[in-house]
Amino acid sequence: MTGYKTILTVFRSPEDAERLCQLASSLAGIWQSHVVGFHARPGVSINVGLRGEALRLWLDAKRKSIEEQDADTRAIFERYASSPGQSWEWRQVEAAAMPSGDIAQDLARCSDLVLISRLESGSSLTDPDMTLEQLMFGSGRPVIVMPANYPGQQTGQRIVIAWNGTHEATRAAFDSLPLLLNVPSDNIRLVCPPAPDKASPQLPLGADLAEALARHGVEPEVRALPGRHADAGAEILAQCEEFGADLLVMGAYGHSRLREYVFGGTTETILNDSRIPVLISR
Repeated sequence: MTGYKTILTVFRSPEDAERLCQLASSLAGIWQSHVVGFHARPGVSINVGLRGEALRLWLDAKRKSIEEQDADTRAIFERYASSPGQSWEWRQVEAAAMPSGDIAQDLARCSDLVLISRLESGSSLTDPDMTLEQLMFGSGRPVIVMPANYPGQQTGQRIVIAWNGTHEATRAAFDSLPLLLNVPSDNIRLVCPPAPDKASPQLPLGADLAEALARHGVEPEVRALPGRHADAGAEILAQCEEFGADLLVMGAYGHSRLREYVFGGTTETILNDSRIPVLISR
């Protein structure tokens, strides 16, 4: 892959629209990408505690609020789309007409990269983020998940790759190649579990991956995790902070089962606690 030529940006609220558009514009400028903005207009759930005139007034206010948020999101997108030399396209659907995650997933499968913000409430079985779940587990495409209130206007200038030799980690590392090739190798760190404690010296687990990436022109620093934290997720995040990273690359562990939001502990920790965007592949 020479670059991300089609970037899908999934909007859920006006609050995340500005940050996502900034990131999409920054990345699209590198590869002259086409940006598809997708927004599912939410439906109105009936407030069962209201009746008659009170219910009508509540519904009117709810519809007005949704229309205003839609207009704000679209206005932010159009402002970026109107800049000279841009190739931006708007897609909007009524969420009530079809599950919004399904449509986003279909669009993602025809894209090179997906951008989406993490919901502030985090993930749990009682508060599933179905759209993110479907994109991560069903699209087959790399997804950059931006944490809530991320202050940066770009990402991918200093990159940490989390590697443990699995299928998921492999997909993520090679899905991120366009970004890796865009920065000096000094700005890339490959972190991996420490070698088994044996008498003979062991090469770091990431040595073979580093050699493979070097054939592409990417020569990352290889760093074994020191094991200062109780779980791998916290260890990886500590490495990101130490390195001054603005992007973490990792595989998505766990599985999606009957639309439940089920991740392995490392993925859950990182998605909930990361202060920087995460490029995640499955």
